[in-house]
Parts: sequence; structure tokens; C-alpha cells
Amino acid sequence: MRSSLLLIGFMVIAFAKAIAQQPTVTDSITATVSLEEKVKPAEAVKEFFEYFHQKDTLSLRMMMVEHATINSLIISESMGRKVNHTSIDDFLKGIAQIPDSVSFEERLIQIKTTNSIDIATVSTSYEFYMNDGFTHNGTNVFTLIYIDDKWMVAGITDTRQYP
Repeated sequence: MRSSLLLIGFMVIAFAKAIAQQPTVTDSITATVSLEEKVKPAEAVKEFFEYFHQKDTLSLRMMMVEHATINSLIISESMGRKVNHTSIDDFLKGIAQIPDSVSFEERLIQIKTTNSIDIATVSTSYEFYMNDGFTHNGTNVFTLIYIDDKWMVAGITDTRQYP
């Protein structure tokens, strides 16, 4: 009987100690910034497009993690369906090489966001115009991660539907 009481007492102490070592909800919340205090992921994507339209490649680079991925699914009657991967350097170089005489705008039509505290996806349908003429439309999907008190682009995948 005495050994049974000792065993039960030991189990209660061990269980209590294990519970005490588990992180609590308040522990994890105080270690991070709450969603209400952060810039919303969709706002970060809108900021990305502001820099894009301004051809501000330095600001765009600062919004992207070092090894961000950029992939496009090209859809056209003449070329079929083709996936293109672009490096960050080539993406930024392409933007910088757009002549000042060429106007361009990627009009975001609808934005949908799914996020937790530290990771988000932002999906946007869009229409692309060059020199005021429609060229193509599609969908962008941004993967963002929250680092150093800001949303950073970890990846962009888009579709480009050509008429």
C-alpha cells in the first residue's frame, strides 16, 4: 500500500512538472507581435507593387528574402503552357531596364489573404497594361514571412494568360 502511494505521489509530481514546462498561450504571444500590431500582408503586397511601378529595385530587393523564388506559368495559344523561373537579380534587372518612355501598370483586381502570425499567402487577380493597352491577365500568389518586424516576400508565383 505504501509503495502504491509513493508511486502515485511520484506520478503526480512528474505530471505537474511536465505541465509546468509547457509553453502557455501568453508565453508565445508575448514573444511575438500580435496580428493587430503588424502591417497586414496585403498591405505589404500593395507596397511591393508601388515600388514595382516606380521601378524602385532597391526597395523591392529589401522586401525579398535572399533566396526568394519567382515562377511564372505562361499560358498562350501559340506557346501553350510553359513554366519560367526567374532569379531575383534577373527580375530586378528586367524592371530596371524598362525605358522611361514605356508606361506599365499591373492592376490588382481582387486580393485574398490567408495568414497566421508569421507566414501568409496573398493571392491577387490582375490585369497588366503597357502604354495604356491591355497585354495579359492572371493571378499572383505571394508567400510572405514575418522577419525583423516586417513582411518579407519569400516567393512569387504567377500566371500570365495572353490573348
